[in-house]
Amino acid sequence: MIYPKTTQYKMIFCDIDGTLINSNNEISSGTKQKIQELYCSGIPFILVSARMPSGILPLQRDMEIKAPIICYNGALILSEVGDCIKTAHIEHEKAVLIESFIKAEWNNVSCSIYCYNDWIVDNIHNDKWVVQEQNITLSVPTERKISNFVSHKWHAHKILCMGEAEQIACLNKVLNEKYPELSIYRSKDTYLEIMNGAASKSSAIKYLCKEYGISIESTVSFGDNFNDIDMFLVTGTSFAMGNAPEEVKRQAQNVTLDNDHDGVLAGLMQLNFK
Repeated sequence: MIYPKTTQYKMIFCDIDGTLINSNNEISSGTKQKIQELYCSGIPFILVSARMPSGILPLQRDMEIKAPIICYNGALILSEVGDCIKTAHIEHEKAVLIESFIKAEWNNVSCSIYCYNDWIVDNIHNDKWVVQEQNITLSVPTERKISNFVSHKWHAHKILCMGEAEQIACLNKVLNEKYPELSIYRSKDTYLEIMNGAASKSSAIKYLCKEYGISIESTVSFGDNFNDIDMFLVTGTSFAMGNAPEEVKRQAQNVTLDNDHDGVLAGLMQLNFK
């Protein structure tokens, strides 16, 4: 552990899947109690996720706290009352081109698009990846042709590709070469997230620190996967979960317990808060 013992931490940024929630998609009672204690003492606990708003807000309500939320890995930030305060999206023409390219070249990969609080898929019931993601996040997709939905009014906050790990690794390489201006990375071995190049967890964290008047050195982050690395590198101290890949662990200042053994709680208990 290399976090400064004397630092008073004033804001917490926490990933959800594989981090805050356990394998049963639940927040432990001990973790919830600690977060509520910090909230009551004026420490914002901010959820940071690749999820859409409707996949984040129920967890926030369950913890009985209020705070901004960072959605789509930083492509959308909502205030504590639900107003959009920052957005970075993929223009509709490019979103349709990307989706068409993936379907033409990678027809075994599930591809869906998120626009603010809408999740648009081609097939709800016969796509095992869509069914799996729906069960995890409890978000409800809309079945519609993506090319018909994405219009001048609705831009894409995220394109999500889901498939077997080997396919996703290959697709990641191809898309990063084809669209270097976008932010493209795996949130886990079988998920590939595609967003505006200006969208990142770190940029969203910097924005909220400025809004709150809190120095970034007094922030803490928790995460478990590749899309958390840029968050680790910008916050004052960082914790990778025990279940994180080794490459991700090497990028964090600290490694805590895994998400099935209260890793977030274990990390919080070691820190000094105002």
